[in-house]
Amino acid sequence: MSEYIMGEKFSYSSELIIYGQHDYVVRVRTYLEKLRPDLRLIVVEVCSAIDEIDASKFNLAALDVKLNKNSSETCVLVCFSAKWKDKAQVHLHKLGFKNLCIYDAKLDNQLKVDFFKFIYNEQGKSLFMLADMPVKHEIKPCSMKVYMARCEVDKPLSKEPVLSDYVLPIQVGAALTEKRIANLTDDTGDNISDRNRRYSEMTAFYWMWKNDKTADYLGICHYRRLWVDLDKIAEMLQRTDIDAVLPLPTLCEHSVHEDYLLKHIPTVWQPMMEVMKKHSLEYYEAAKKIFEGRIFYASNMCILRREVLNDLCEWMFPIVMDVENIVGDIEDTYYNRYAGFCTERLITLYFLYNKKNWKIAHAEKVFIG
Repeated sequence: MSEYIMGEKFSYSSELIIYGQHDYVVRVRTYLEKLRPDLRLIVVEVCSAIDEIDASKFNLAALDVKLNKNSSETCVLVCFSAKWKDKAQVHLHKLGFKNLCIYDAKLDNQLKVDFFKFIYNEQGKSLFMLADMPVKHEIKPCSMKVYMARCEVDKPLSKEPVLSDYVLPIQVGAALTEKRIANLTDDTGDNISDRNRRYSEMTAFYWMWKNDKTADYLGICHYRRLWVDLDKIAEMLQRTDIDAVLPLPTLCEHSVHEDYLLKHIPTVWQPMMEVMKKHSLEYYEAAKKIFEGRIFYASNMCILRREVLNDLCEWMFPIVMDVENIVGDIEDTYYNRYAGFCTERLITLYFLYNKKNWKIAHAEKVFIG
C-alpha cells in the first residue's frame, strides 16, 4: 500500500490504533484489513450517534482505559467528525500519544481508490478513475455545467470554498420560501420545487434535467459536498469518450438494503421495490442482487452526458413519484427526505446494472465542514 496512506512516519508500523466513532471506524478497518493484512489493528470506538451529543456532555476520557493498554508510541488514526476531531487530538496528546494521523476527506479518497481498485481486481474487473483514463483525441468542444444545490436552511460553513466557473449555485425548495440565496432557483419552468422537503437536492436534479437544454454534460454537487478539481474533470471529458462521472463508491457496513433499513424509515423500502417491479421487472430482478451487495453511490452526485441523464431520469423519477404517492408525508423532517434517499439507491442500481452500457469513470469528492 502506498506510503501516503499513513504518512512516512507510519510506513513501517506493525500496529495501529483506530480511534473514533463507529461508522468511520468500521469503514477504515475494512479498508485496512484488505490493504494491510500485516497490520495489527486495535479498535477504540464510540457510537456513531456521538455527533448528536452536546460536546460539553461527553467526556472522551471514557475511552482512556482501552487506550492506555497500548504504548504511547503506537500510531493512532483519528477517525472523528469535524465536531470532535480537534478535541480528540488534544485529548490524545494529553495521554502522551504523539504519532497521530487524521482521517479526513483526502485520506478517505486515497483509501477508497486503493481499496476499490483492489476489490475490483480480485473480481477480475477494473475501477476506472477519470484522471487515469487514456486520452482518446485532442480537446473537442463540449460544455459542462454542475449545479450546486443550496437551501435556505443550509448550515453555515467555517470557510466558503472557491467555486469553479463550471459550478452554478441553485436554490432548492425555492417555492417554499420567499427568501432568496441564489440567482438561480428550482421553481421556474418544469419543476418539483414544492416537493423539496421529500426530495432534497433532487429538485435541482429534476430542474436540471427538464430545463437545461444547452450543456453536453450536466451534473450535481452540494454546498458541502464538492467535486475535486472540476477543471480537470471538464478537460478529461473533452478528451475522452466517458459517458458518466460518479464519485468514488461508499462501502456499506452490511448491504445497501440492510443499511437503508437501519438508517431510514423501513416502511419506504418495500413500496420502492414493489413500484420498481411494476415499472421495470429487469431492474427489480437486478436490484435483488445489487442491493444485497455493499457498493453504494451516495449523495446523488454525478456528471452525465445528456443522453445518460435522460435515460436515468425517465426511469427513476416515475418510480420515486409513485413511491411518494404511496408514502405521503413523514412527520420527522429527516426521514421525510425519503424520496432523495430512494434516488441514491436507484442511482446506485442504475449504474451498477448499466456498467456495460455506459462508459463510467470515477472522480473524487470532498466534504466541506
